[in-house]
Amino acid sequence: MSLAFGAKCPDFRLAGVGGKEHDLRDFSGKPLVVIVSCNHCPYVVAYEERMVAIANAYSDSVYFVAINANDVSRYPEDGMEKMIERARQRGFPFPYLRDDSQAVARALGARFTPEVFAFDAEQALRYHGRIDDNHRDASKVGSHDLKNALDAILAGKTPPVTETTPVGCSVKWK
Repeated sequence: MSLAFGAKCPDFRLAGVGGKEHDLRDFSGKPLVVIVSCNHCPYVVAYEERMVAIANAYSDSVYFVAINANDVSRYPEDGMEKMIERARQRGFPFPYLRDDSQAVARALGARFTPEVFAFDAEQALRYHGRIDDNHRDASKVGSHDLKNALDAILAGKTPPVTETTPVGCSVKWK
């Protein structure tokens, strides 16, 4: 079951690709977008440029973080070394964190990669779901769901759509 609308972001302290640990308190005072992600999922790969572009576009007003919780014993390409390489290659402007225990992904109720959880400045969930409505072709996006949610959150309003169905690969549980 996914985190309920209005619920607080689960607390976390996770290792990042930059060699630093990050916890929820590092992301206080501004809205926060948590993207449950990974390295190998073709849906994530298709969305990576958009993830970077949205994070860059909102960098002054919104925190972004990507969390990889996939089981590395079955998917070694999702381990920290490969995450470091991926973040460098793709120019991630946000922390890319490793959730080895899978506790954060479970607390969010994540099921897919990529799956978006957008929280307001008080860290209450305001949007959950997909980045947009076309993972295949960015030029054919008809509904910019995450951007619409962020614009509403920043304006102090409820997003026009608070939940969409994420599209992607399943989280690889232990």
